[in-house]
Amino acid sequence: MVWIIILNWNGWQDTIECLQSLKKITDPKVRILVVDNASTDESLAKLHQFQKTSHAPEFELLESQENLGFAGGMNLGIIHAMTENPDWLLLLNNDTVVEPTFLTTLLEAAKTDPKIVILNPKILLKGKPEYFWFAGGKLDKLLTKGSHVGLGEQDTGQYDIPPVRDTDYSTGGCLLVRRSVIDKIGLLPEEYFVYYEDTEWSLRAERAGFRCVVVPKAKIWHAGAASSKEFSESYIRYHVRNGLLLNRRMGNPMQVVKAYFLSLLRAGKQLIKLLHEHPQERIWAKTVLLGICDAWLGKTGKI
Repeated sequence: MVWIIILNWNGWQDTIECLQSLKKITDPKVRILVVDNASTDESLAKLHQFQKTSHAPEFELLESQENLGFAGGMNLGIIHAMTENPDWLLLLNNDTVVEPTFLTTLLEAAKTDPKIVILNPKILLKGKPEYFWFAGGKLDKLLTKGSHVGLGEQDTGQYDIPPVRDTDYSTGGCLLVRRSVIDKIGLLPEEYFVYYEDTEWSLRAERAGFRCVVVPKAKIWHAGAASSKEFSESYIRYHVRNGLLLNRRMGNPMQVVKAYFLSLLRAGKQLIKLLHEHPQERIWAKTVLLGICDAWLGKTGKI
């Protein structure tokens, strides 16, 4: 049995569209759980209303009393689902729509190697459905920055071989995880609040001897950074801070020393920009500086 966990935060329109696509999936042995992460809009009313319609798949709705961030909200759902002892859990962003066979394809790929414990499908852009959002993850040598393989490229089959490909890290946008491995690597780390928690989870699994893979034959579509506008001030600040946080938590001593030394040089460059660049550049520089300061001060969780 697979539990599908969707996190909603002020995004009921996207969540309903996601649920409508899940109604068409071919694997019947699924349970769907929507975790509302203390939305401040009309999400709860709209989702309860949608539950009663014929367009909705059967799903549970779990309400959090506070915004726990991505990891905290997903962990709430994971803990709830694990009481039913599922074989697999699928973490799915609410701003996605899925191909009906995607889950069956992922589960079939997992059978090829018992060491495969975390799987991603090919993830394309909803607004440009033939273009990639994620075809795998790449980490830099200092473990401070992750990047998506194929981002913005047109899908011409260039990442379809091999049919199961190892990845430096898996994205939480659509992540199928074997329930038993969670006992070994723990829940998602909540210190990040948002961004890079899935990266640390992947590294934990890999260091425990398991594989994180992408299965290109499985396919979904994703809107992108829906809950936090891409390249907004909060997006930049979380990415800067959490990249250094990942380095400190998962890097070796030399990686940590080098990354934090380089962050001081980067901070110096931002100070120069504050004095000489135009207003938009100054806003960017200030935000990067704040992220670096957060990391040096050891701040974790919600900013």
